[in-house]
Amino acid sequence: MSDMTGAEVDGAEPVKMTGLLTQPIIPSPIINWILPARVRNKDHNDVVFVGERRIQVKEALDGANLADVFEKNDLNGSPLGAKVINVGTQLPWVNQGIHASRSVGSMEAETLAPQILFLALDSNELLFVYCDPEKEDPFIIHYRPLPRDVNTAEKYGRHIAVDPKSRAVAVSASRNFFGVMWLHSTNEIQYEMLRGGLQPIQSESFFKINGDILFMEFLFPKSMDDKKIILLLIVHKESTTQALFYEWDELRMDERLFPNITTISLSPQDSLPTMIVPLAKESSFLLITTTSMAMYTPHSLNRPMRYPVIIPDTDASEIGLWTRWARPSRNWLYSQRYDGIFLCREDGWIYYLEFGNEGELETQTSLGQLHCDVDTAFDVLDMGHEGGDFILAAGSHGDGGLFVQEARDHPRCVQRFLNWAPVTDAVVVPSFSQHPLKTDQDQDRLFVCSSSSSGNGAITELRYGVEAQIGVDVPLDRFSNIRDMWAMTKEMTGEIYLMIADPMTSVLLRTTFEVEDGISAVEDGTDLDTGETLTLATGSTRSGIIVQVTAKATHFFNSDDPRSSRSIPHDPSLVATTATVDKTDSLVIMTVTSPKGFYLYLAKIVEGKEISLEHPMNATSLEKAPISTLYQSWGTTGLIFLGTGDGNVLVYHVNNDTLSISEVAIVSISVNVEDDISKAIDSLAVIRMGNGHESSALLLCGLRSGILVPFDIEVNSYGLQKMDQQTPRHVGKTSITLKALNSFALFTCGDGLWRISYTSDGNPSDYFLSRVWITDQSCPAYFPVTLSSFSFVEKIDPDTGFTSVVLFCYADYSLLVCSLGHEIKTVPRRIDVPGIPNKLTYSRHLRSLVVSYTISEICFQLGPLGRATKSYIEFVDPDSQNPVEHGDGEAISEGKMPWRPSASSGEKITCIFDWTAEKHGNEYHLIAIGTSLPILDDLNDRQGRVLLFHASSDPINGNQINCFDKYTQMLDKPVYAMAAYRDSLIVASGKSLFPVVASNSEVKWRRDISAVLPSPAIAMTVHGNLIYVTTSRNSTLIYEIVNGDILEIGSDGIARDGLSHALIKACGNKLDMIVVGTRGGSVRVFDNLELDNLKSSPSAELPVSMLRLVQGSKSPSLLSTTTTVYGFALNGSVYRILILAEHERRLLQILLNLCLRDKAICPAWSIRRRRIAPAEEFAVRRHIDGTILARLAERDVQHLKQMLAQHTVKRALADEFDEAAQGVVGKSEDQTLAVFEWLRALLHIKF
Repeated sequence: MSDMTGAEVDGAEPVKMTGLLTQPIIPSPIINWILPARVRNKDHNDVVFVGERRIQVKEALDGANLADVFEKNDLNGSPLGAKVINVGTQLPWVNQGIHASRSVGSMEAETLAPQILFLALDSNELLFVYCDPEKEDPFIIHYRPLPRDVNTAEKYGRHIAVDPKSRAVAVSASRNFFGVMWLHSTNEIQYEMLRGGLQPIQSESFFKINGDILFMEFLFPKSMDDKKIILLLIVHKESTTQALFYEWDELRMDERLFPNITTISLSPQDSLPTMIVPLAKESSFLLITTTSMAMYTPHSLNRPMRYPVIIPDTDASEIGLWTRWARPSRNWLYSQRYDGIFLCREDGWIYYLEFGNEGELETQTSLGQLHCDVDTAFDVLDMGHEGGDFILAAGSHGDGGLFVQEARDHPRCVQRFLNWAPVTDAVVVPSFSQHPLKTDQDQDRLFVCSSSSSGNGAITELRYGVEAQIGVDVPLDRFSNIRDMWAMTKEMTGEIYLMIADPMTSVLLRTTFEVEDGISAVEDGTDLDTGETLTLATGSTRSGIIVQVTAKATHFFNSDDPRSSRSIPHDPSLVATTATVDKTDSLVIMTVTSPKGFYLYLAKIVEGKEISLEHPMNATSLEKAPISTLYQSWGTTGLIFLGTGDGNVLVYHVNNDTLSISEVAIVSISVNVEDDISKAIDSLAVIRMGNGHESSALLLCGLRSGILVPFDIEVNSYGLQKMDQQTPRHVGKTSITLKALNSFALFTCGDGLWRISYTSDGNPSDYFLSRVWITDQSCPAYFPVTLSSFSFVEKIDPDTGFTSVVLFCYADYSLLVCSLGHEIKTVPRRIDVPGIPNKLTYSRHLRSLVVSYTISEICFQLGPLGRATKSYIEFVDPDSQNPVEHGDGEAISEGKMPWRPSASSGEKITCIFDWTAEKHGNEYHLIAIGTSLPILDDLNDRQGRVLLFHASSDPINGNQINCFDKYTQMLDKPVYAMAAYRDSLIVASGKSLFPVVASNSEVKWRRDISAVLPSPAIAMTVHGNLIYVTTSRNSTLIYEIVNGDILEIGSDGIARDGLSHALIKACGNKLDMIVVGTRGGSVRVFDNLELDNLKSSPSAELPVSMLRLVQGSKSPSLLSTTTTVYGFALNGSVYRILILAEHERRLLQILLNLCLRDKAICPAWSIRRRRIAPAEEFAVRRHIDGTILARLAERDVQHLKQMLAQHTVKRALADEFDEAAQGVVGKSEDQTLAVFEWLRALLHIKF
């Protein structure tokens, strides 16, 4: 056997990788429910998005948009249902009901959540959730396990319902069983919440029925004093559908197990309803089918009022289902007369229906179409907007959005929720570095292609970081380049002033936070220098006076009284070189040069009838010329930091009472880089952490060479106490420009924008960088190509306390005004495709994505409903900001568009392979395509083709790729996988495995290849003489090329339904490994590939199946493994899969075991499960669940120390932890802290 592994290097002992770390890095974008729910307190207009295994809390702001607040993406299961329970608010016609024994005061109730979230998970448990923003983990959750002694069809959670008066909730299985949970009174629930807990369930009752449960809803009581609780179940049994009414008296607790039951049989036309809508009038409900609507009331159960089905103003042949409904918020007077509901069809058509007090339908109004798929989430948000409603909608295919529904107008989208699911293929594109010195920030780029219900798909780049969404784009053609900009706020008027400066001129702009009146230039009467003078710094005082510092003067502009504006010239013998203006202490700090040397000047801004500068008696002499200046105030103490061209930081203490300056320290930065690079400190910024007199902070130094150097500093009333350098980070190749705002800073390096912030515990050595991605909702593919300067300001809402940050930046010759987000999240960038994309690959030779997509068109020649489909190939630049254009035959024949390969009608492209080979010393590049096409004589069978074509960049237009046919071969079966072996192409067609070769191939193949696949191949990789094949039914097999033949040498002993694999080639003294994904979510690693019967070592059972496993290009810096594997799921989620060496797995296993036993990290686990799970579930598979470890990393090191202290009675565990820690992080003064920092950095997501 030849070329089996590359492990035998210099006789070194192979390193065996024994563990598997999996971590979800991109959650699924699918939104299953959108629920307006004030889960914090009544002052916050919260909206809860419930997706697959995650909850997002957003806040509705006055600007008609939703801002991120909290996110929980580590639920134990996927939600099956979601509802809202009112515990602090009542319907206008409902009495308080039974008074609780305890009463929560009105002042205390103001701080509590008036609503809680009610979820049912597929892990057989119910969740009751609200949020406390003051806690480290804001989600307060009560878990209620459900009965498990039922089969899959009878598993609880399929339907849930909430009583309108919050007296009970119900949960049912798909058939035969349901349960009712009786809730405590709202006062008692609020009393629990006041103590920081939540236990809403008072008692439970479970019932058995016969039949399939189609719907379950609580009905509204008939009147305000009605004590009845009515639960409606629509049950299908054999050939009939029945409505079952379960009725209780809330005052009779003894009747809870013996309700009054009423059963009626529904008419045949109502036997398959698509929706049930409980109405607020007369305990009635609306039953909707595909053909009609029926109104059932208590006095007409057997004679429902029937209405024709609503058909929107569109083609009647387009049949759609009414799938969602919502009840908008209306005033008390309206609610006494009408019950209004929105109905939404799956294609986005919405209607508004009004029902009278007798339950009759009085009016129905067509509101138009949302132009999005609505099969999951739909609701109406009350934002206090008198002119209309705000509609929230989302679907499983395509985008969702926030829509404004104005009176007598069609809905208008004001915020879009991007959805890149379902994913059909994925690829990882390396970030190319233009310099041989790679930086710390070179990252993989993740691209997926997805389909949608509209017939148009997209290629989406999945990015992770902070989103800055463009609100206003102002062209600045008069500026060729902007050196810097400074944004200042005037709190009393809500105005923002922005000074923009290039090397030759400056301009002052004025706007507001909402940019309601646009952006205007302030030109007359400012007394500012906007001529041919360089602006060194601009700031403002607390009263809002604008201060501009130039080389020769300091200028003041008072917008309230422009006549008091003035300029104060500097000493003619002095030239200012750097400056900064401090708002807190009203100071101007300058460094100047003169014939006598360099000096540091400080001046106090004095406001009165005439603005003046108060100077100390003497300037401070400097030995070196600073190139950057920063001032920070700590009460009566201030610190001046000066950065020099040779990498020194000069620190001076300022006494704010006497304005005296004294030198504190001169600190040299240390950068361990072999290249002869500049250490010039071009910018400085400080991030604050602590409160009180003593304060910890992080001083950031941005070097001209693209290196970020942080210092941990401590300051008290006496001045600087500590200044310790932390680990530098090489960000890029150009100068770093830093600006800070309290607890975070932004910086640019080249054309990239980053945010730097502390971790939750404020450990100075544990800070993280996150990319800031600028997005444009009107152009989903947009990103700034050039970005030269920026500034930002913040606004705090006095009512809610919500902090919004407005970011100004100069990019692509325009001033962009952006809303900067708070949360680190997925920020997708989408390139639209004219059809449905199904295959995607990346060509390193062309540096282009290659995508296949299918377009379907109506073809009446095939029948009344006939459709013809055809597949096409297109090349897409990963940095393209334009949609993919579909080339028609006329444009191609006229030379307006290049020719592209396409399949025949009905033929589907099943795989694309980028092939670069070498033959006879010459390298050539081809694109190979495998297809599947129907056989005309047998429509149940399919055949395939292999197409080869040459592609290259156009010599005149380098952005255009030209291609032409090279070879076509017809095959008996479809082609789903291809790989290259030297100058031959290995093709898997059906169960055959054979080469496609040229006539003068260097490899001589046998005419009859011995290899026969047990089932069709879906993934194939060649390494050396070995062929790794993953099949649809028989997992993974290994073949070897021997003397021109292909022979099977190994296979997985267990037949599994394969999906994808990724081969990790041997590096150094490590073994070859193959990571295999199979249906059901299993991921297995095979590393001993020399065995005939392959056995996986580590394995993992993930909640979703990995549709595609792709090897990354960047190696993890903290692990022994040589590469990262990304797993892409159909629902849009992405997992990071890392192979662990034994010493790494051992340490992480100890941490995982501690987490599983910790109630704060794993609150839903039972006592028995805490005891046996570490030993029996994870340890056997040698799988490390990064989801659980991420919960520990979100806390602080003290929590880990407490976990260890609780188990130190078992001395062996403490010794094992210390020994495992030394094997990974070495010896340290604080071993636990070193491990915690290593874990947090390991799990940090960055790309």
